[in-house]
Amino acid sequence: MFKSKNEMAKGKNEGDLGSRNHIAQGTSIKGDVITEGDIRIDGKLEGTVVSKGKVVVGTTGHIDGDIKCDKANISGRVKGKATVSEMVSIQATGSFSGELVYGKLGVEPGAELEGTFVIAGKVKDMKRNDEKEQKRSEKTA
Repeated sequence: MFKSKNEMAKGKNEGDLGSRNHIAQGTSIKGDVITEGDIRIDGKLEGTVVSKGKVVVGTTGHIDGDIKCDKANISGRVKGKATVSEMVSIQATGSFSGELVYGKLGVEPGAELEGTFVIAGKVKDMKRNDEKEQKRSEKTA
């Protein structure tokens, strides 16, 4: 069965509605939030956020807990451990305190950072290169 452009557009919009979530300013949540899609936090969250999409912490947003996601944009405050497999951007108004494991990191001037920052997958690669160099020097000696 073929769908018209209007039916396809309608179906796409219906699917998108469930993939975006928002915790509004003035809302406080204690607990874990797990979502298949993107989430924007402008309120306060004490707990863990797990997303297969993007986590956005707005300028009024505050997370005290862990974040696990593909992409993140931080304009508010985050305190805890964040594991971002792809790209994390920390805006000038953003503040991060804790442990950050990431694929790529972008930081605007004025952002506040405190803690441990680890590029995911790169530490192992560096160790492997050191081991290869050591083996090469052993062979030549």
